[in-house]
Amino acid sequence: MKNNYILAAGLFFVSAMGFAQVQRVSLIETFTSSTCPPCKPGNEVLEGVLQADGNEENHVSVKYQMSWPGTGDPYYTTEGNSRRTYYSVSGVPDSHIDGGAGFSPTGFTQDQLDAALAIDATVEIDGYFQVDEASQTVTVQVRVIAHEDLPGGTTLHCAIIEKHTTGNVKTNGETEFENVMKKMVPSTGGTILSGVDAGDTVNVDLEYTFNGSYVLPPNALDPVDHDTQHTVEEFDDLAVALWVQRITSKDVYQAAWAKQGTVSVEEGELEIASAKIYPNPATDNAAIAYTTTKESDVTINIINSLGEVVYTNTTANVPAGRTVEEVNTTDFANGLYIVNITTDAGKVTKKLNIQK
Repeated sequence: MKNNYILAAGLFFVSAMGFAQVQRVSLIETFTSSTCPPCKPGNEVLEGVLQADGNEENHVSVKYQMSWPGTGDPYYTTEGNSRRTYYSVSGVPDSHIDGGAGFSPTGFTQDQLDAALAIDATVEIDGYFQVDEASQTVTVQVRVIAHEDLPGGTTLHCAIIEKHTTGNVKTNGETEFENVMKKMVPSTGGTILSGVDAGDTVNVDLEYTFNGSYVLPPNALDPVDHDTQHTVEEFDDLAVALWVQRITSKDVYQAAWAKQGTVSVEEGELEIASAKIYPNPATDNAAIAYTTTKESDVTINIINSLGEVVYTNTTANVPAGRTVEEVNTTDFANGLYIVNITTDAGKVTKKLNIQK
């Protein structure tokens, strides 16, 4: 029997009677450049459809600025190039709906969008984000509920975008740009959703701090170095795009815009109020600290990049409050691991980095 979940945001209700109908939100990814003449009319046609009445809530749009033609767009990033490689994009402009085949946005139509929206959503995504402008930090809380078993290699992607930019003007006549991708969190690899069955809830906490000061690269030959600088023009103009996608087939099961503000959770809905891993990166030992809202059985699984469970432990009747579980990581290989902390009410996912 499925567990009952009621979100305070009022987006959906899941009961033992089955899943409520969920509005499909389609992901439109566009590869473009301010040095590409056809990209200007392509973006105009695309935005004309996406901004039409009735389409405000049914799509998520992400633009990746590319490194060609010529010297490319100043807001080109290596992460955007990784998405280009993923889709085997060889020319711009090029758009993809829900991971499907590429097409020129100059021919984009409402019928094309409607066809994508007619496909049933198999997951629900509820996200919130906060921006601390003083520290240049964006924090994101995401909740994914599966309507069907998610196959292996399913990933939650998170992209911080700037809704409106003007600094990357070059040669194609565009003076304003929409939904420009600034950073993927934690990376273009996203967060693997492992072992998620129908009815499962997965909670993921993400955070990224933009380093240094604003820089306008001269062109794509010298792209932004996220370790020391950023290209965010206005931190109060950021948004967070979320989507769940299978790596191999590229199918996007659902997309969503995170809502800006704090999470409002129905009291008692989640049994794990918070979780933290330290030290992180770890070498020979890691402490997994979590706080439960009531007594419950807790299972901790640690999964490597191949999807293999390298550690599992279930503790029965864990009392409410803070609990720390020590894990010996001496035999863990270097790399990034997924840590799932699970109760009957849902799952919290964290990342563990091993460096020796």
